[in-house]
Amino acid sequence: TRPSPAMLEAMVSAAVGDDVWGDDPTVNQLQAYAASLFGKEAGLFCPSGTMTNQVAIKAHTQPGDELICSDSAHIFIYEGGGIASNSGVQARCLPGDEG
Repeated sequence: TRPSPAMLEAMVSAAVGDDVWGDDPTVNQLQAYAASLFGKEAGLFCPSGTMTNQVAIKAHTQPGDELICSDSAHIFIYEGGGIASNSGVQARCLPGDEG
């Protein structure tokens, strides 16, 4: 998608900072909102679905575990190397056509 003029203006005028150091007020506000929405201590902004998937796999597994997924799952087809590289986990695929 291409941003509309209003979206471009919002991006240009947004207060920004380094989120690594906790200096980005927009990211801080988003993370705080997500945490309160789900009743959690903190939230974490991930800029992509791939990053979010890899963080979730790492949080729910230990090195040497198996991740069970469909043989047509996005995380296997497009992120398969990340499963092993980031988490030390291997995929066990089951037949499926719905991902």
